[in-house]
Amino acid sequence: MREMIIPFPQLQKILEKTCELALIKPRAEEMMKIVERKLTDLFEVAYENAMSERSETIKLRHLPLTKGFKNSMNLFRAVIESEGVEIDPIRKFILRGIPVEVPLEEELVNELPIIVGTLFVLVGRIIKALHPEIRNVYPEHIEEAQKVLDYTL
Repeated sequence: MREMIIPFPQLQKILEKTCELALIKPRAEEMMKIVERKLTDLFEVAYENAMSERSETIKLRHLPLTKGFKNSMNLFRAVIESEGVEIDPIRKFILRGIPVEVPLEEELVNELPIIVGTLFVLVGRIIKALHPEIRNVYPEHIEEAQKVLDYTL
């Protein structure tokens, strides 16, 4: 089993509080694959935006974060504060996996755990929006959420 970006027990609590979903570890690992791909997508666009501005660093504003994404960031922030989730290990995990040709601005580095956690929350919120009656997450729900994210993010 792979190391999780967010420790599994904490991720379970986060998705329970934000989306009212129950999660087992194999589903969490499937969600993590989506989160990693979407993070890569966000950074591809951020890199393009930074290059078009001739910026020497990738800044938070270079990421294509929508109003809905930012609202979900606030939801994630509130939950991790109430749950006492440590974000520094999340930041270190993410920084190991981001291949960047341009340095990241400190503000962006500090926001990385929130952005990644928000991606998990978005997957859960999409699943809940498409299937408000469910509590347990199944592979087909994750596939649907991935399609929605591929179309929109």
